[in-house]
Amino acid sequence: MTSTAPSPPRESPSARAKRKNRLLTTITLGVAAIVCAVVGVGAYAMTNSWWTEEAPVASVDQQLPDGQSRFDRAGQDFFNRQGLVTIDLAASAPAATLGLPGDGATTVDTLVPLPVEVRGDDGELRFSGVTRFSLVTADGVLASVSVVSASSGSWTAMAADLRGRAGEWGWTDADIATLEDQVGAAIRNEGVATTMTLPAVDSTGVDIGAEVTVTAAGALELVFVLSR
Repeated sequence: MTSTAPSPPRESPSARAKRKNRLLTTITLGVAAIVCAVVGVGAYAMTNSWWTEEAPVASVDQQLPDGQSRFDRAGQDFFNRQGLVTIDLAASAPAATLGLPGDGATTVDTLVPLPVEVRGDDGELRFSGVTRFSLVTADGVLASVSVVSASSGSWTAMAADLRGRAGEWGWTDADIATLEDQVGAAIRNEGVATTMTLPAVDSTGVDIGAEVTVTAAGALELVFVLSR
């Protein structure tokens, strides 16, 4: 004669629900503890980081001793925190020292609008509210800088920017008027991208050009091109 062990009692639906809730609560508390720990470590790291310093001091891989900006990752981190980009066309350091390739173009998008100062032989050129600029190197040295004007997007603002610089840099009212006519024609020529330029001028020992592009979609962009 064989005996059969009694089957264990089946768990009731309410008991299963309670067990599931206890498990979910344990998992949630565990995840919350991990998140709090990560946030705490991050906060501690930021508190002890130069990002939170009022006047951070650059290390050798972030900025040159004479104040020239570097453009590799460490350099960009620093000038975004410092709030100033400094470029020297008069006595530029070698491309490698600036964190740039020996030949090629490097475009930089800033984290926030920044002032960009470009040094020439006889002074500095300053551009405010810059969010994008490009640097071109050739034969191991910096050859030119292209700065997208903060006035881009509106011809009224771009024209005011150009006229505000014209007297100091050397453009005439006739130069601006001719460019305005060209821009108007380009805007009317819908669906075709067009780039127009002002005559090259010299200021502070830097060659300066201005390019206005009307995209196929009708967007406007003003770029100042500075070279040695």
